[in-house]
Amino acid sequence: MENDNSTVTIKLDKAHTAVAIALILICCMVGGYLIANIIKPPGYHVMYLLDNQNQAVNYIETLIINKNNTFTIPLVVTNNMHATQEYQVQVKIVHNTFIFPVDAPAYKTYEFTLNNEHTWNNQIPLTINEEGKYSIVFELYVKNDVNYSYTDNFCLLHVDVATANTD
Repeated sequence: MENDNSTVTIKLDKAHTAVAIALILICCMVGGYLIANIIKPPGYHVMYLLDNQNQAVNYIETLIINKNNTFTIPLVVTNNMHATQEYQVQVKIVHNTFIFPVDAPAYKTYEFTLNNEHTWNNQIPLTINEEGKYSIVFELYVKNDVNYSYTDNFCLLHVDVATANTD
């Protein structure tokens, strides 16, 4: 048996080279299309609170009755669901929060429609007239056919409400 150490050389003519390059380009274009248009990441909703300087740092913590117990808080909702969505935000003021959505009547309700990648930015006015420790809960719902369903998105603001000292 002979040991053949020869190498195999394949010579492609110009036509075969052009076909190979065309096939590679077509595969790249089809793959890019699939990644860009068919294999989209799942959609999501964004909701967050801002402070009076439109930052997410200095939230109000203490309210004094007849001084600053009426205030506004900026709330932002962004639609990244790849389609137009109908939303509802329920604002609830409660003493304790352990389970979401909170089983309490809404203090205020806002309904609005957002196109994909659009944002709703609104000043939410609030008033608390009784002393105590409160949780202000902002719950996000999305409309499915006729009813709204909870999205598991919520924001929570804890405040202490007191009476001003009259010393």
